[in-house]
Amino acid sequence: MIDTVSMRRSRDLPDDEDADVDFHERLAALELAVVSDRLGIPELATTAERRRSEWEHDATHVREAAVAVDATGRDVGAWVVDVPVRDNLDTADVQVLDPPLSAVTDSEADDLHAALLADALATVRRHGRHVVFTHEVLKEVVGESLPPHVLEPVAGGPADADLRFAVVWDLPAGSAIPARSGSGAVSRSDRSVRRMTAAGFVPVQLERFSVLDLIDSGGTGDPHPSLRSVSWVDDAPVEWAAQLADLYSVFEATVPTGGASFDPEVWDVARLRAVEATARAAGVVRVVSAVAEGPRLLAFTVFEQTPGSPLVFQEHTVVRPEVRGLGLAAAVKRANAAHLRAVSPDAVTVCTWNAVENPAMIAVNTAAGFRPWAFTVLWELRLDR
Repeated sequence: MIDTVSMRRSRDLPDDEDADVDFHERLAALELAVVSDRLGIPELATTAERRRSEWEHDATHVREAAVAVDATGRDVGAWVVDVPVRDNLDTADVQVLDPPLSAVTDSEADDLHAALLADALATVRRHGRHVVFTHEVLKEVVGESLPPHVLEPVAGGPADADLRFAVVWDLPAGSAIPARSGSGAVSRSDRSVRRMTAAGFVPVQLERFSVLDLIDSGGTGDPHPSLRSVSWVDDAPVEWAAQLADLYSVFEATVPTGGASFDPEVWDVARLRAVEATARAAGVVRVVSAVAEGPRLLAFTVFEQTPGSPLVFQEHTVVRPEVRGLGLAAAVKRANAAHLRAVSPDAVTVCTWNAVENPAMIAVNTAAGFRPWAFTVLWELRLDR
């Protein structure tokens, strides 16, 4: 199969909108198949329209992709390379899309994944980058390596048919690889782990992917009489923009990274406005709530939703370090959930990711009703070693 696969690359497309649309639609179809198989939530896949818009409007990254086509003309896989051009100028992110294929053995599927990854890494090298990151979905989670609260409500509870992972216990010595973060481990018997370690990648950080079914809980969640909640849709009001950008920088400086080899992004109002404009061009609605004390923002959180989609992405949530532990994260999430219900009644499910070494935020999300759905791993490869 590998010998008969040809690559159609974004950089070789003719300067023609129809060709560009067709390429991105095929890329989107492949991602839809992969996301449906790995995570069981088709709405998580990036649409062709959104990806095209982000490629066009996001000036902080350069992106390339390729679609693998077999001898019959069938699209069998793809890769996407994302190269930051403002921060972390030695890094690149890689996404390999290899949907389940009929009449293909496990060995052939592994060979295809390896070929797609190798082709993507050649593009990374062409851009002069030496540190590569990629995410993979785990099928097996090593139970002993995780604090009990990370698996709640799984540990000790009834089986959930929707879960996209199995918890494994009492593995023989040497059967698990600890994550560099020091929290969590991956099982060597997991297929994605075998693939990534064979390519030289190291597990850096485990993340819990959680979902929340929206219900009308009522209330705005004002945490204290001296504090107030403020909310908006899309662009931040002028009076809050500078502080919001600063809170983004606080997030970048304090969020757990598991020791991954990248530096925190630094935000300013110009960067904030560029992100807002990119989302607006892609048709993404940003639903934002913050907690303020007088004229000062102490915390904020943001949901992103494509109009008409039942799925909402919980993006950044950050509280200033000097006021953490006072319940502001939970308060601002409750406020934004109420805000979301008011502005987007078609929203049904919220999803979020949390590093497993971030117990405070996982506890907040669990208390809010989020339940674990899947686990992913951030992998890192150094090409200069």
